[in-house]
Amino acid sequence: MRTIASELLEPSNDVTWLVCERDSRWADAARRFSPEGLIDPWIPVVISCEAADIPNRIARHRMAKLGPPRRIPMIVLWELTPKSIAGQCRVITQLRLAFPTVIQLAGLTRIPGSMWTAISELGVSIMLPDPEALQNVARTVNQRAFLAPACLG
Repeated sequence: MRTIASELLEPSNDVTWLVCERDSRWADAARRFSPEGLIDPWIPVVISCEAADIPNRIARHRMAKLGPPRRIPMIVLWELTPKSIAGQCRVITQLRLAFPTVIQLAGLTRIPGSMWTAISELGVSIMLPDPEALQNVARTVNQRAFLAPACLG
């Protein structure tokens, strides 16, 4: 159990999910499934935010300031729609270059399958056809990314 005093003395063990979407479907799924496969001391935190805010939030994280090869305990979940894809793909690519260890997921809403390969080349690790698909993906991501010794330190 974490107390106020332990928060002041120890670094945070939060795994932050930054969700960029039009409504709340993907954030609700992230709140529901983000704990899948996580073990102590990791605690999932889900934050909805605008695309322009995401790079600043990542840059301010204490692990980002330590530099590579540490994995920053953040996951970005983008909802990509035909209207949002152009602007968000620019930010996805910028994030991949600036913070290559940050895991980026794409929730695809009405995006044709013919575009999925191009999206994956921009820096998205996993593409999700619907919010329910996040359950198995969250377990896999958490087990592979947040059990490694490189992120514990």
